[in-house]
Amino acid sequence: MSFRAVIKNRYGRLGAVRGRRWTIRRDEDNKLTEVKMIFNPSEYVKFKNSRKMYGDKALIKILDDEKEKNNS
Repeated sequence: MSFRAVIKNRYGRLGAVRGRRWTIRRDEDNKLTEVKMIFNPSEYVKFKNSRKMYGDKALIKILDDEKEKNNS
């Protein structure tokens, strides 16, 4: 089961987990290369080089869009 399928399955059964945040990294070709879960978002935003964080819904949308882009 892919990471995208696991996240969608959990989201469908349990709903969004409040306060859970994710970051993504893309390479120079704008392809998704990394997804990380942030355990302490309030501490993470204090770092100078912190990336944009996404919630569960936004991450699922990003992963679905990435799959469609790669399959076309």
